[in-house]
Amino acid sequence: MPSILVKNAKFAITMDEKRRILRDCAVAVRDGKIAAIGKNEKIEKEYSSADTVIDASKMMVCPGLINAHCHTTQQLAKGLADNVFLPTWIHDRLYPFEANQKPEEVYLSALACFVEAIKTGTTYLADPGGYHMERVVNAAEEIGIRAVLARSLVDIHASGRPIPESIREGADEALRAGEDFVKKYNGAANGRVHAWFSLRTERMVSNELCSGVKKLADKYHVGIESHVSSNLDSVNRHKEVFRGKTPIKRYEEAGVLGPNLLIVHANWLTDEEIELVKNFDVKVVHCPTAGAAGGYGTFKVGKFVEMMEKGITVSLGHDSAAESNFIDMIRVAQMVGAHRDVRLDATLFPPETLLEMLTVNGSKALLSEAEVGSLQVGKKADFVLFDLERPEMIPLHNPVSNLIHSGSGEAANTVIIDGKVVMQNRKIETVNETEVLNKAQKAAEEIVDRAGLNAYTMPAWKYYDS
Repeated sequence: MPSILVKNAKFAITMDEKRRILRDCAVAVRDGKIAAIGKNEKIEKEYSSADTVIDASKMMVCPGLINAHCHTTQQLAKGLADNVFLPTWIHDRLYPFEANQKPEEVYLSALACFVEAIKTGTTYLADPGGYHMERVVNAAEEIGIRAVLARSLVDIHASGRPIPESIREGADEALRAGEDFVKKYNGAANGRVHAWFSLRTERMVSNELCSGVKKLADKYHVGIESHVSSNLDSVNRHKEVFRGKTPIKRYEEAGVLGPNLLIVHANWLTDEEIELVKNFDVKVVHCPTAGAAGGYGTFKVGKFVEMMEKGITVSLGHDSAAESNFIDMIRVAQMVGAHRDVRLDATLFPPETLLEMLTVNGSKALLSEAEVGSLQVGKKADFVLFDLERPEMIPLHNPVSNLIHSGSGEAANTVIIDGKVVMQNRKIETVNETEVLNKAQKAAEEIVDRAGLNAYTMPAWKYYDS
């Protein structure tokens, strides 16, 4: 594997235990890992023979951003969920869309998603799964991103909440599909792909499926992703199906809670449930942009401040292109600031905390803190060079503040993942970006037409030819 020297960086935000910010520094990469980080003069001299030398003058080095909740298979559904409530989106639009996706279209959706992610500084993401997920593995392997991937598992198909017949499964069938995916793909792409299990939606998974998934996840030493308490309807529907029980309480009884469970959204947790999350070391993904788009109650009732005060690991996710509409994780982090307004407290979520949520917390949530999340010798070389000459970065007094509060992911100039240059000078090196996006556009139109969803793509205002 080629060695890399990144020299002359103005800053490096290490995110190590001391949260050091280095000035006038360099980073050396060997065998896919960080070999050295420190004063430029020393590192440059020692690693001058590197195969690839990148001049990072007027740039800042930062650990790769981590998106702990991302639906890659929904990238081509962008615009289909505007201004509708969650049940309408899921059952009237999403499931028909997924049921009509061909394997090649899933692959193109994932590639398009990964292109947007990399171009905005994300090096690692987690997908709770759709169908034909082997094609998402193929896309991740080709473009060079790091990912947690799972196959969607659901076994409750209640009346009034339709699921297309073609993707309905029982508990045994779902367990076999989930186990097959983990056995085949965990560790794929030179270890960049981590295959997990998915209890896709709390109100659509039986106790039998829950307990079976937990046993398998523990057996294979992998994690479990699950949407939990996204909005009030989710909680009420769960109570209808499971005799008044709240989701986390029911998961406790089914034996699902544990350090390898990652719950997504978690906007409507009770105080009792938050204590269970803390006691079982369950990890949480806060999805502020999706919550704001869907009217989930994320800021009105969400207790993310309290969770973090209790030491619960809270990471960040964008959710999907149909709800968040963008994958730029810096913009996602900026939305978290809405908690300040709702709580009338300007001290909440300073930029340093938001960057922790995007890096070290994300790595903990994805059970990868020993590998990524900070710039430290021995860790995987996943990092981003952000351009400090862009207008929004001037003047620069506090690099963390500028990155999180003033900037966006568009400031990402160069992206290195697993010791490989995946993007340099805003150009993705591993795939033909233009070709990917052109094919994705065509595929999106064909899926929408095949699924009968054309009416939902139309703007409120009429088109005119002239």
